[in-house]
Amino acid sequence: MTHSLIGTIKTLPGKFWLLQFVQMLERLTYAALVIQMAVYIAQKDVVGGLHFEHTDKGIIFFFWALMQNLTPVFSGGFTDKIGRKKVLVIAVLVAGFGYFLAGFQTEFYPFLISVIILGFGLGFYRPAINGMIAGNVSDENSSVAWGLNVMIINFAVFFSPPLAKYLEEISWVVFFAGLGIILLLSLIPILFLKEEKLTDNFHSDVFIETLKSLLQPKVIYIVLILSGFMMIYMQFYETLPNFIYDWVDTSSLVKTLHLPEFMTMQTERGIMIDFKWLYNLNAGFIVLAVVFVNWMFSGFRITTGLIAGIILATLGLAASGWSQSGSLAVLGMLIYTLGEMITNPKFSQYMSKIAPNEKKSTYMGFMNLSFAIGLGGGSLIGGYVYKNFAEKSGLAMDYLARHYNLTENINHSNALKILMEKSNSDINSVTELLWQSYQPHLIWLVFVAIGLLSAGLLYLYSKKYSEPLIAPDFND
Repeated sequence: MTHSLIGTIKTLPGKFWLLQFVQMLERLTYAALVIQMAVYIAQKDVVGGLHFEHTDKGIIFFFWALMQNLTPVFSGGFTDKIGRKKVLVIAVLVAGFGYFLAGFQTEFYPFLISVIILGFGLGFYRPAINGMIAGNVSDENSSVAWGLNVMIINFAVFFSPPLAKYLEEISWVVFFAGLGIILLLSLIPILFLKEEKLTDNFHSDVFIETLKSLLQPKVIYIVLILSGFMMIYMQFYETLPNFIYDWVDTSSLVKTLHLPEFMTMQTERGIMIDFKWLYNLNAGFIVLAVVFVNWMFSGFRITTGLIAGIILATLGLAASGWSQSGSLAVLGMLIYTLGEMITNPKFSQYMSKIAPNEKKSTYMGFMNLSFAIGLGGGSLIGGYVYKNFAEKSGLAMDYLARHYNLTENINHSNALKILMEKSNSDINSVTELLWQSYQPHLIWLVFVAIGLLSAGLLYLYSKKYSEPLIAPDFND
C-alpha cells in the first residue's frame, strides 16, 4: 500500500517524536562544538584560542573520532542487552562531564583527555537512541522517518551558530559549560521513556555475538565502503572552515546581500560572512529539503541513493574550496549538502533494514565503524595536507624562507605581516601571491579521489548484494 508524504508521517508513533526531541538537544550541543572546534584549536589569530598546530588538531580529532565511533561498535550490543534508556542516562552524564572539563584545559594532553571523555559518552549515546528510533519505524515509513531524523538533527544544527557565537563571546569556559548544561537537560524527556530491555539475561558472550554480526560480508563491506564518504564528511567540518577562514573572500556577498553585523566578522581582508553562518546554509537546506528528497528517493534502491549522495558530496566539497570566490564556495556547500542529505539517512535506513529487531542498536552501532575509520583517517589526512600545502601562515613562512632567506624569528603569528612588509603589499595582494604560488585548492583532489573510489566500490557492492526496489512511500 502506498502513502502520500503526509500520510506516511502520520504513521510514525509519538515515541518517535519524543526521541527526536531528545536527539535534537544532543545535536544542538554537538554541532555548536564542532563548528567552533577547528578554529578554537588551531586558528592562530583567534583571541582566547589554544593556538595549537594543525597536526595537533588532527591528532585531537583523530582520537576523538576513534573514541566516539569505535565505542558504539560494541556498546550497541551491550545496549541491546541491558536496556537503552539506562545507557542513555549514563551516556549523557559522561558526555556532560567531558564538556565541562574541556573548557578549563589549555595544554595539549589535558585537552585531549577531556575530548576523549566526551567522545566516550557520545559513543554510548548514539547506538542507544538510534536503536530506539529504529525500533519505532517500519519498512513502509523508514525512508521518510530517517529523512525526518536528519531534518530534526539539522534543525538543531541550524541554531547552533548563534548559540556558539553567544557563548564564545562570553568566554570559552562558558562555551563548554553551556553546552554541558544543555546536554544534561535532555535527561528530563529521557525519564518519560519506558525501558526497552529486549532480553531477559545479560550474556557474557555479547562481545563474540557482536563480532559475529559485524563480520558478515554484507555488513563489513558496506561499513568499510562508507568510510570513504565519512572522510569527505570530515573535511567539510574540519578542514573547510580553516580554508574558508584563510582563503575565501565573502566580502562582496556581505555587501550584495546587506547582511547584518551579527552574521559577519571583521578580518584583515575586510568584513566577511562569519563562517558559522555559512555552515547554516548546510543545516537550513537540510531542514527544508531532506524529507522531500528522501521521500522522492524512497522508490529507489538504497544503494543507488548512496552512490548519488557520495558523488554529489564529493563534487560539492571540491567546489567549495576550488577558488577564493565566496559565491562558488556557497554553491559548492549547497551541492555538498544535497549529497549529505541523501547519504546519511540512506545509510541509517540500510542498516536498520538489514538488522534483526533484537539487534537494532547493535547494527546501528556498526555505522560508527565507518565514522571511526573515515573521521579518524580523514582528520589525520586533512590535518597533514592542510598544514603542509594550504595553511596561509605556513605558506607565508615558506615563501619568506625561499625568496627572502628569512627563517629566524618567523612564526605563524607574524609571517603574513612580515611578508606584507617585504613585498610592499597589502593583505589581499599577499593572499593572491600565495594562492598563485602554492595553489592550495589542489588539496581537494585528494578527497575527490577518495569519494569517487568509494562510489565505485559501492556500485560493485550493489551488484554483488542486489536488493529489490523499495516500495515507494508516495502515490504513483
